[in-house]
Amino acid sequence: MDRVIRHRRRWLAALVIAVAGALLSAVPATATPSAVDVWMQDNPSDNASEPSLPWSPPDVWRSPDIWVCQNPSPMCLADENPIAGQPAYLYVRLNRLQGATGNVFGTLRTYWTDQGGAAYWDGTATDDWNDISALFTIVPPGGTIVGPIPWNVPTSPTHFCLLARWDSGSDPMTFAEGPTTWQNAWQNNNIAWHNVDTVRLRHFGITREPFLVRNPEPRPIRTDLVIAPVGRPFAVDGKVIVNLGPVLAARWRESGQKGVGVVPVGDTQVQVVNPVNARIQGLLVNPREKLQTFVELTAGEKQAGGQFGLQLSQTDSQGRDSGGVEYRISVD
Repeated sequence: MDRVIRHRRRWLAALVIAVAGALLSAVPATATPSAVDVWMQDNPSDNASEPSLPWSPPDVWRSPDIWVCQNPSPMCLADENPIAGQPAYLYVRLNRLQGATGNVFGTLRTYWTDQGGAAYWDGTATDDWNDISALFTIVPPGGTIVGPIPWNVPTSPTHFCLLARWDSGSDPMTFAEGPTTWQNAWQNNNIAWHNVDTVRLRHFGITREPFLVRNPEPRPIRTDLVIAPVGRPFAVDGKVIVNLGPVLAARWRESGQKGVGVVPVGDTQVQVVNPVNARIQGLLVNPREKLQTFVELTAGEKQAGGQFGLQLSQTDSQGRDSGGVEYRISVD
């Protein structure tokens, strides 16, 4: 009997290894030969091999290859928040892989949407994304920076997420695009998503930053809101409160107010009490529903002169990161 059990264990282990190997080998790093592949980073650690693993997407909404400036200056190399109703300018870095040869031709398309989590995409006027520009572009070996790209910033909303898509007949998408933006960006190195908000505070100052909770899936989902530090945690000496709004707050109460590192502090407010591990769990969101929430940041006296990072992200129906916002906080 022991021999049979050991044999079954070895057989199961071999099967797991074989299935994992088949999954990994079935997922190409890119659909395009490296000589003509043009790509953008999903996050600072991205190396163009997408998708990295079929079951573990990274935070694909933190691309450093898209940034926005208030003036069309080539010296602007980092994010400046756009001002509602005023002109702004986008820059997009298009990279080429080692061994690139010749020029690659295509169209760089850029879009904006309300700042928040999961965003719906179908490439038509019915999705969550709004056109900024479509520019015919030549990408030489070594890559190029496209910009300044003029953007007439709308008066509402006041905070934005940005998307860039490289559309080229010689460099097609690795996988066909679907309705979920995070999956499109994760599976294709031709797509980059950039959700970064620069926040300036005085100590004891408070700001209220919007975050739109969405469901791009055709069925209701239970989503979590995950609050995590990026670098130096803000919630050690500062205060972080997520205002769910009346609809999500009511649904959270009905589901038992489940969470990790958070406590309710009002009818709609939830305070982060664990600065490195906080999660509001089990929020019901209906298909294509959009629900406005806010993250409220209050700086403490000990934070004067400090730099902090905080990200608020949303999970999909399978618990995967489906989009979020990084708040880069400076306290005067």
